[in-house]
Amino acid sequence: QAYLGDIYYFGEGVAQDDGRAFELYSQAAQQGHAHSQSNVGIMYRDGHGCEQSYERAAEWWAKAAKQGFATAQHALGNAHKEGHGV
Repeated sequence: QAYLGDIYYFGEGVAQDDGRAFELYSQAAQQGHAHSQSNVGIMYRDGHGCEQSYERAAEWWAKAAKQGFATAQHALGNAHKEGHGV
């Protein structure tokens, strides 16, 4: 699911589709995949494939950060610094 999410997010061999990428990342994220949790956070932050929400972005980054995923830890730190969603 995570890999398929990348394929749709970047449009590698398929038409680029943020909505489909968001669905696939979300499925993997709900199963505890930290990288996908971080990606869902990014998509919520930017409003790609979903309604923009800093709050939901921070929630997903927190889940990934608790698993030690450095990218999410960094993004969550920036959210705190900027006061976005926290």
